[in-house]
Parts: sequence; C-alpha cells; structure tokens
Amino acid sequence: MKHTRIKALAAAMLLLTTMTGCGAGSGISLGHSAKAVELTAGMRSTGSESTKPDEAFLQGQTAFALSLMQEAAKTREGRNVLLSPYSLMQALAMTANGAAGDTRAEMEQVLGGLPLDTLNSGLNYERQNARKTVMKTANSIWYRDAEDFSVKNDFLKNAAGFYDAEIYKAPFDGTTLNDINSWCNDKTDGMIPELLREISGETVMYLFNAVSFDAKWKEPFEEPDTGVFTTAGGQQQNVMMMNSTESVFIGDEHADGFLKPYKNGYSFAAILPEQGLTPEAYLAMQTPESLRGLLTGSADAEVYIEMPQFRVTDGMELNDTLKAMGMEKAFGAADFSEMTDIAVNISTVYQKTFIDVNAKGTKAAAVTEVAVDSCAPEQPPHSVILDRPFLYMIVDDETMLPVFTGILNAVND
Repeated sequence: MKHTRIKALAAAMLLLTTMTGCGAGSGISLGHSAKAVELTAGMRSTGSESTKPDEAFLQGQTAFALSLMQEAAKTREGRNVLLSPYSLMQALAMTANGAAGDTRAEMEQVLGGLPLDTLNSGLNYERQNARKTVMKTANSIWYRDAEDFSVKNDFLKNAAGFYDAEIYKAPFDGTTLNDINSWCNDKTDGMIPELLREISGETVMYLFNAVSFDAKWKEPFEEPDTGVFTTAGGQQQNVMMMNSTESVFIGDEHADGFLKPYKNGYSFAAILPEQGLTPEAYLAMQTPESLRGLLTGSADAEVYIEMPQFRVTDGMELNDTLKAMGMEKAFGAADFSEMTDIAVNISTVYQKTFIDVNAKGTKAAAVTEVAVDSCAPEQPPHSVILDRPFLYMIVDDETMLPVFTGILNAVND
C-alpha cells in the first residue's frame, strides 16, 4: 500500500496513479492531534432498520465466508490462514452503500447475493445483538479534508445509522496516521496496535471495521501436557497439547470434528479431514449448504479431544481474493457515485488478524481496511515513446511546410 497530501486535481492528475482505468459516534479520544474532526453526531440517522436475519441471510453469509476461505486458501497452500469474514463483511457492506450500477450489483452478489437494503438491516441486527461481553465491534470512516474532495451526506448517514460508524474528516498527514492506529489499538483491546505505516497521496478515504473477541471456555481444558504436532510439510513440532471430553460431535463422510462452547454464547468448531485429505482440499469440496449442514447438524455424543495451544498473527491483502470471488469493478472502472462526485475506486482491502487459543479461553481480533483512492485519468488510445531513433521537423503552422527536419539517432552525438 502506498500511503501524501492530495493536490488540486487539475494540477496533479499525473500523481494520482495508484489505480487506473476508472469510469464514470462516540469516538475515541484523538490524543495525537486536534486536526481530525469527528462528524459522527451530525451524521446519526434515526430509525435505521434492524431486521432479524432469516435463513436466506444466514445462507448468504455462510456462502461469503466459505468463498472467502476457499479463495484465500488457494494462495496459502500448506500455510496458516486466519481471516474474519464478519469483519470483512461489515467493512465491504458499508463501502457498498457508496456504489451504484454494476459496481453495486457485483458487490451485492459477492456479499451473499442479497440486496444492499437487506444486508444493511441484517448486519445492523447482527451487530446490535452481538454478545458484547465477549465480542465487540466498531466501524469508522476517515476521509481527506481537501477542497476538491467531498463525501455525500446520504452515504455517511447510512454508515452512521446502519453501521454505527464514527466519521472523521482529517488532513491525512502524520497525525491522521497516528489517530487511525490509535483507533485500531483501542477497538481491538491492544491486540492489533498498528495497521497502517503510511498514508498514500492517492487515498481519499479509509473505511475500517474492528472486531475483538475475548471468551473463557464453558468447561476449561485439563492442564496442558507436551505433545507432537505434524505440520503440512511433514515436520514434527513439540507443542503443549490440551485435552478434554466434549458433548457435541460434528462430522461428515470425510471429516470428524467437535464444538467446544465458550461461556457466553459462542463455540469453537474444529474439523479434522480424513487421512490423506488436506484442509484445503476438504474446504474446496464444500458448498454453502454442506458447510452450514455440518455446523448445524451436530450430534449430542461424547467425544474426547486433544488440541494444541496456538497463537497466530496474520495479515492479508484481499484484492485478488475478492476479484476471484467476482468483485472486480470496485477495483477498476468503479461507480461510487453514491459516495462522491469524483472518480474513485477501491485500491486496497487488507485485513490483519490475531488469535490466541489456550487452556483458559480464546482471544482474537481483526481489523479490516478498505482504502478508496482517486483515479488516474484514462490513458489516450495511442502513445508515442521516443526512446529510439526518430525523425523530427519544425513546420510552418500555416503552410505545414518543414522549416527544419532531422533524425535523432543519438542524444549525445
């Protein structure tokens, strides 16, 4: 990611080159500076609909989560993958409220195949009814304070109303960088203290979702003991292995697994494919229906489990993953006319994640970033690069007769 002060569009179009080919709350205390102006209170929308998700909504969310993991796994064969579909869904759906035409249609399809109005109200319900004792989530929008860039009020009101987004207008300098990282640190309880290292001159808006999860097991594990874990590459690692007896078994003809509940309405699901079948290959076999059936078709059956303690920190740029899922226009010839009147597109979707699973419980966090950039002007249909010998002339404008003619075969002759 490139992350510098925007110039007047008329004077600096050539600087806006990150992407090409475009078409037509209660916030944190910003201790680093007073330059970021919070506009949240003025953007609160009254009566934003909150609708309890139906089966179509749940199936759509499952389809999105599965497709995300399938595409991401293709690029991480044999390596750890950690993503938060929940966080990515919140950030992208909030962004989709600024899209129009084919750009919006593509985003709706990727985000579960539901109309945006349905998605807004369902995600609003989902967020408002999260068990906040263990899972907290927050959204924010930061946009550049520049004379030649403005954001439409309806877009911001939807973000504030449906997504409880904090809205900030900021100079996008070093103070904004510090403020954004402070926001991420605060909203993830210190698990993700830094997301951005610089702010690009092309970026005019950031949309963020942060999620933090901290839950204790309903029934803690026995005291961990030493064990061996064999990696995807066949190496054996000495680990601390936890064990317990659980009461919920899940599985199908190619995998066995279990659900281990936390205290406050969440569970840890583990799925072990049969010998010779990698997790990536098993994942590729799944459909939204089969995955949802696996997770909901649990059986009350005693199951002895062993699981290693583990901690993973991950970070992934998801541009190519989302394009493979069918969201292409948002990154190229995008229509975000419901967001702003200037040509913009998404330059980066990035997610940073953390998880710590131990004998007492689980801590996890994610921050999803959607960076929206001004677009470079479309290139003319022809180009001439004088990087080899060429003929030249000086001609009379009225008669178009050559006054001087020449051939340049060497610049320093």
